[in-house]
Amino acid sequence: MREKLLRRRTFLKQTSGAAAGIVALRSTSSSAQGATPIPVISTRGHFDDSGSLTGGHSATGYDTDGTVPGVDTGCASDLLVFAHGWTKDATDDEAKQAAEAKIEHADASLGGAGYGGTVVGYSWDNNKGGGVDFGWGEAQSIAQQNGSKLAQFCLDYKYSCGGTLRLASHSLGAQVVFSTLRVLNATSYWNDNGYQIDSAHFLGAATDNEVPSQEDMDSYNAVANETVGTFNYYSEEDDTLEWIYNTIEFDQALGETGVEDGNTPPPNYTDFDATGQVGNNHSGYLDNVSDEVVAHINTV
Repeated sequence: MREKLLRRRTFLKQTSGAAAGIVALRSTSSSAQGATPIPVISTRGHFDDSGSLTGGHSATGYDTDGTVPGVDTGCASDLLVFAHGWTKDATDDEAKQAAEAKIEHADASLGGAGYGGTVVGYSWDNNKGGGVDFGWGEAQSIAQQNGSKLAQFCLDYKYSCGGTLRLASHSLGAQVVFSTLRVLNATSYWNDNGYQIDSAHFLGAATDNEVPSQEDMDSYNAVANETVGTFNYYSEEDDTLEWIYNTIEFDQALGETGVEDGNTPPPNYTDFDATGQVGNNHSGYLDNVSDEVVAHINTV
């Protein structure tokens, strides 16, 4: 499905008394309440258990915790947005807390490996749905729809700040990021201004292993056109991805195999075999490959 095209928005900072109908940089206002130590973009509560938008939320709207560079505060010299993965059988509060913990872990791990930029978390409705697949189908749909929302932030940030902007993800967050790249590739204002994502990094990507190849030309072109460099870190022993994809999808995941054998990825795409570091620990990518992520950041 073609993602919704974006357009540049006029930045008018809203106050608590702002009149209805003012068009802001993002389609929903920020809230400083509940702020976490790491700046957070959030779309929590934007989707229901069926994967549909809830009332008052648009396809491109997002919230912040009031501390996000380029939107709430000054620009960062180098900014990386990290999208977390799926959480099943969790309440909304549990899922939110787990997401914030993962975001803080990403900041600590990348910072400890030498990344000197600013990490911003992207928190989304990763626990909706249910049934025999534990909500996996709804989670994928919501992840894909979040591409338009994260793409709107990318456009807003580049318009306000220019500068270096990176995307990273763990697990199902990969579908958020790939969807984001496809939206940006179809957005004339973004492309007419020569904007790009400086680097994209996928850790244990829970998406089909054909996605960044010529088997999926929309994704192939998005990676080729919209990133300076894209890096995928996979483990052939990742039991979590094997369970999800062999059992539910009857396929294999990019985070388990890298690009499917025989398929051609874009020239700016790199697979990194992290089997030796990660093994079967799907939650262990940040602990074991952050050094490689930062080394790749430094090459772009």
